[in-house]
Amino acid sequence: MKFDSYNESKVIQSFYMKKPLLFLLIYSFFGLTYSQSVDNIPSLGDASSGSISLSGEYELGRLWLSLFRSSVNEYDDPITKSYIKDFIYRLSETSEVRDRRYEFVVIEDPSINAFAAPGGIIGINKGMFLKTDSEGEFASVMAHELAHLSQRHYARSQNQSSPLANALILIGSVAAAIASSNPQALYIGPALIQQLSINFTRSNEKEADRIGFRNLVNAGFDPSSQSKMFQKLQKNYRGLNDEAYSYLMSHPLPKERITDARIRERGISKNKFYKNSLEFYLIKSRAEVSESKDLESLKNQYRQNLTRSKDKNIVTSSLYGLSLVLKNQKKFIESFEIARDLVDENPFNLVLQTNILEIHLASENSFEAVSLGENLLRINNGNYAISYYLAKAYLLNDDPIKAEKTLLKMSEDNTEDPSIWYFLAEAQGLSGNILGLHRSRAEYFILTGRYDAAVYQLREALKLSQNFFEIRESIINKLEDIFETKRALKNSS
Repeated sequence: MKFDSYNESKVIQSFYMKKPLLFLLIYSFFGLTYSQSVDNIPSLGDASSGSISLSGEYELGRLWLSLFRSSVNEYDDPITKSYIKDFIYRLSETSEVRDRRYEFVVIEDPSINAFAAPGGIIGINKGMFLKTDSEGEFASVMAHELAHLSQRHYARSQNQSSPLANALILIGSVAAAIASSNPQALYIGPALIQQLSINFTRSNEKEADRIGFRNLVNAGFDPSSQSKMFQKLQKNYRGLNDEAYSYLMSHPLPKERITDARIRERGISKNKFYKNSLEFYLIKSRAEVSESKDLESLKNQYRQNLTRSKDKNIVTSSLYGLSLVLKNQKKFIESFEIARDLVDENPFNLVLQTNILEIHLASENSFEAVSLGENLLRINNGNYAISYYLAKAYLLNDDPIKAEKTLLKMSEDNTEDPSIWYFLAEAQGLSGNILGLHRSRAEYFILTGRYDAAVYQLREALKLSQNFFEIRESIINKLEDIFETKRALKNSS
């Protein structure tokens, strides 16, 4: 039976059974007003944590993220993404976050901004690396955002109706965008973050500061990092139109927050050894090279750092940045010499080891890239960045089947990463797996809120799945899921 013959009314009826929470939220948005009493609002969680359950926040967050991704440019650097994922999970060990099903989005934006959205969504601008000077400063912002998640500031509220109302506004915006087949109907950029992530009260912010500070200290970072970050923001911020510090648009910074941070840090015994990893500085260098419009000036800056700085992390990261610049300028021999010296001095640093792999890829040394990539992956099984670059090496070496196999494994471990599905579709196209290509493209479009494009890809896949019963059923189920969500949102709008 072809999917085209499905009765879409059946699809909507099944929506009640398959996704009751999402349907309830969508239905309620258009049936309730703010003036109605809380007795008329359906309960989606326990009374102690507000109206929305943890599972409800998770669904809301993932739906919001897909539409958000359709409106922003992501900074798809595998090394940076690996660092952020590892860093947040390590920081979470000393946090109060219970549900650690995180999803990360790194935005191609040089301004300082970060946000946390329902369901463990954490967004970070590239500017967080460009404009922070230590890992402690970066950690202070991340700990603050984790505190918003742990205290569930989405579900909690100072007035009765806002927890559910905020969630319904969120879904309503998604409904409007999908109904008009125009993701741009949502707010974009900083305005979207400000409107749809968290409009926290001053008490929410102070609570996140306090709990985030405790997390920062327990994780082993310099207690003064929070006040230093606040001071940096205040010193450089000149007004709401200063795009370089858009973090302050959604995180107002009254003077008492800086004072409170200083008081808290004075109550902590001083320690000579605080976390400030080399990896942070390496990621910072990657961001600087990526953002630079004048590589020669940046190269001179790194060389000056080598003669002026006594900080080993800054010296090492400046050498690393110099290697990256030279690679981008196609001066591969010079880049490789610096990279090799860095690995000799830091033999267990994966970022520096992967740099050699990147240089081989940039210089199109496919055999060396494959050999090094396979060796690194044997030692560091499942590493995200190494797997990504090894897949690139296989494609460079005209071996798309191995690239596809590597990326399929990555897609199993990173099901909600659109960049992996996009790359996998490319490899499948080159390997001749056209059925797989359409399915992977569909996953990419779903994760980036482009439902019509996903439906087209799945319909094409369905035509090729005649003799594969399990695959055909999977495609039909995926189409049903899309139509359930899309149709219900359209009807509600």
